[in-house]
Amino acid sequence: MATVGQACLIIALGLSLYGAGASIHGGRTGNEAWIASGRRSLFAVAGVVLVAFVLLELAFLRSDFHFTVVATHSSTTTPWYYRLAAMWSSQEGSLLLWLTLLTVWSSVALLVIGRRMRDVVPYATAVLLGFGVFFTGLLIFTAPPFDHVPGAPSEGLGLNPLLRHPSMMIHPVMLYSGYTLFTVPFAFAVGALIVRRVDAEWIRATRFYTLAAWLA
Repeated sequence: MATVGQACLIIALGLSLYGAGASIHGGRTGNEAWIASGRRSLFAVAGVVLVAFVLLELAFLRSDFHFTVVATHSSTTTPWYYRLAAMWSSQEGSLLLWLTLLTVWSSVALLVIGRRMRDVVPYATAVLLGFGVFFTGLLIFTAPPFDHVPGAPSEGLGLNPLLRHPSMMIHPVMLYSGYTLFTVPFAFAVGALIVRRVDAEWIRATRFYTLAAWLA
């Protein structure tokens, strides 16, 4: 399971790099095939990252102490609902949660916007995938969540007592949703600047995500 999770992150990094390049090339040349390929890359990144997220959550639920992050942030005596939240009590799990929300919200935004602003969308997609490159890079090279030790301890260290509170279930998810939703209007603002769009269409198209970010 750890190998599959790590492979998902490596695939996500490759797809993010490819998709950003394809989107920029498509935007510069007006080639619809490259633009569509960049969009599909973002959807694929969201898919593989979601698989990695689920795998790590399953490791916490099963108290699989072969995972270093599980052994240091959970235990068999931790209630199941706190084991779910224990994932984002760690730096590794927090970054994976952030990347998951980022790619999911970005994919939703591209699906909703559809074929509008066809000159802006490729560059916005490249910006969103650029964030994907940054966070997958962190998860692969700096804070790998799928570090695996062959000799698993019989018991984990448990969740920090200060974090044993019901708000732990929703607070990080809401906070990170707010941060990652803001990347959508940011990406479209950058795209509008690149193509020198001076109208307010991109603002209307991304207004919902700005309001949702503030609400979260």
